[in-house]
Amino acid sequence: MIKYDIHAHMGKTSSGEQNDADGLIADMERYGIAITGISSLSGVDNRVQNDLVYEAHLRYPGRIYPYAFINPKAADAHREIDLCLGERGYKAVKFMPWKSGYYADNTPQIDEMLDHIEQYGVHVQVHVGTSPLCTPFVWIRYAKKHPNLRFLFTHMGCREFGYSVMEAVKDVPNIYLETSVIYERDVLTKVKDAVGAKRIVFGTDWPYKSVACEIEKIYQMGFSEEELEYVFHKNAESLWKVQKGS
Repeated sequence: MIKYDIHAHMGKTSSGEQNDADGLIADMERYGIAITGISSLSGVDNRVQNDLVYEAHLRYPGRIYPYAFINPKAADAHREIDLCLGERGYKAVKFMPWKSGYYADNTPQIDEMLDHIEQYGVHVQVHVGTSPLCTPFVWIRYAKKHPNLRFLFTHMGCREFGYSVMEAVKDVPNIYLETSVIYERDVLTKVKDAVGAKRIVFGTDWPYKSVACEIEKIYQMGFSEEELEYVFHKNAESLWKVQKGS
């Protein structure tokens, strides 16, 4: 089955370990992943992070898709959106309040950023969970205010928000849920009924999590073969706007 990884990273991990495009490609080959989308979480400077993922994309243009890391409080945020999404054609924008150090409910610049991003038609990825700065509920409000933007909640809200997130977003059709980091069986088996397979997207959080584990758990979530197609690649195709043969 075709597998696209919607959520991975490049650069130095939080524990200081370095990774690179060659290592990512090696794991993609090992586990049968055709395309991976990456953001950098090695620092907080927009330009440095976005150059890093673009270099990986240029090295493997058909296999690695770059995402723009945007700190909405940075002076260059709007210029960075135009460069990454316009000139360079990145596939998504990643917001990470935890790394950038802002509360999303007290950052009015986010609405301006979302209006700007919407002009390019890409989806928005948000890390929700694991930090007081990353509670998911303010981002649900942003999604409702921007119904034409598609939002991907990475980790489904993480360990502490898995149950509440699936209930809170089930009637918000422009929010998708990504599966990495969640290992509670009840959450994994209930989310399909809460939001449906067409809004659940496979991701690994590479290099932080075991790719083998992240793949295997998808097969344990009770999806039909048709639903697995959506989770493993069709939903990513839609979010990336990948055309067959491209």
